[in-house]
Amino acid sequence: MLTREQILQYGVSGPIARASGVDIDLRRDDPYLAYGELPVKVVTRSAGDCHARFEVLLDQLKVSLDLAEVCVERLRSLPPGPINQRLPKVLKVPEGHTYAWTENPLGINGYYLVSKGDKTPWRLKLRSASYSNIQVLREILPGHLVADMVAILGSMFFVVGDIDK
Repeated sequence: MLTREQILQYGVSGPIARASGVDIDLRRDDPYLAYGELPVKVVTRSAGDCHARFEVLLDQLKVSLDLAEVCVERLRSLPPGPINQRLPKVLKVPEGHTYAWTENPLGINGYYLVSKGDKTPWRLKLRSASYSNIQVLREILPGHLVADMVAILGSMFFVVGDIDK
């Protein structure tokens, strides 16, 4: 079981955080792209255990399908005609730095970009949701049976390739 305090201390996000009662979803709280125009429903639970994490993930899937349906209806209402946009082959990023974050299915991804004004960024750092979500395992794994680890690890929703960053 993960408490709300543990979630906040470790920076855990996504369905794991929402299963412990942390009501945060960037699509609703800091909308980007078209999310400000969509009815984003945030699913939460309060138990903070494996079952609650799976419930939130499954309910979140239903919410995503509802959002996709709204988007399809909006696309159908567009007037007929071309929708392609020609983009430059090379996009120069202005000199400076910026940080952006997005909500992905496993939580919040953060992107830090530093540019010197050249064709390629000088530095690009990605902080994936999996990295934070896996850190909290040190709090919940000790004292459990090996047989319980299957359910615990399965309910932590991480991508192994993301945690080595």
